[in-house]
Amino acid sequence: MQNGPENRPAFSLMTYNIFLGGAGRMDAITSVVEEINPDLLGIQEADNEQAIAQLADRLHMDYVYGPANTAHHVAFLSRFPVIHSANHPHPGILRKTMLEAHVQLPGNGELVLYVVHLNATATPGGERWRVREMEAILGSIAPRAATPHLLFGDCNAIAPGDNVVVERLTAHITNRVTGADLGYVRRQRSLTFGALVDRGIKRGLLAPEMVMPSYVVPHVLEAGYIDCFRHLHSAEPGYSFPAPNPAVRLDYIFAPPIMQQRLLSCEVVDLQAARTASDHRPLVARFALAE
Repeated sequence: MQNGPENRPAFSLMTYNIFLGGAGRMDAITSVVEEINPDLLGIQEADNEQAIAQLADRLHMDYVYGPANTAHHVAFLSRFPVIHSANHPHPGILRKTMLEAHVQLPGNGELVLYVVHLNATATPGGERWRVREMEAILGSIAPRAATPHLLFGDCNAIAPGDNVVVERLTAHITNRVTGADLGYVRRQRSLTFGALVDRGIKRGLLAPEMVMPSYVVPHVLEAGYIDCFRHLHSAEPGYSFPAPNPAVRLDYIFAPPIMQQRLLSCEVVDLQAARTASDHRPLVARFALAE
């Protein structure tokens, strides 16, 4: 637990997609988490439960695990007592799952956390599927709308007005196809497809939404939540993916009105180790404890 402005007691929450279970990279992932030292941690692509259990042990945190409809599971780690948890896979709707965890904060306040990981297909059809997933998620959460809770994870979606650096994304895809190591940054070329699209965006010939449609985040905002990073940073890109040379903001922490006034900070983690530990950079937010 950390102190916020004016010595307000606070807690920190981090969301982190560790990429394919963190295979071969758990030491690096652990070092990133240790450096940030969050009180609460949601993990996407927590594909190896044994690795998650070992991570929790090394960090002296409790954990709960959410098996998904695919191989990409989620997990939640906490320095505070976990008093209840439930997994919500919504078969046929969610590609992965939503993990719910209730923690006892200092001062006897209860907080409900929802860890999510939405469909990753970067097409209009993929975005429509993500909207279906988010509708199911928001429907599950609706009964707790007036109680303290947070919704967070890898949404694989861009927010309206956010920019995308397409050349970096296409370079990342090329690296995945060729098997290049995480952290490898390709030399930018002037005549690639991605570079040409970037020029079109800069000249106003294309909108970022034409490259990656943005239906999901507005759906969450219309439900009354704030996008914590964008709420505090109106002009910063906040790119979280791909980690070595980020080009797009895919990771979010959403807060309902009851938590909005308690939001103290929200930042993308830019540690050297985070550039190679995963293909995502973590996102961390701090919230004041209830008075």
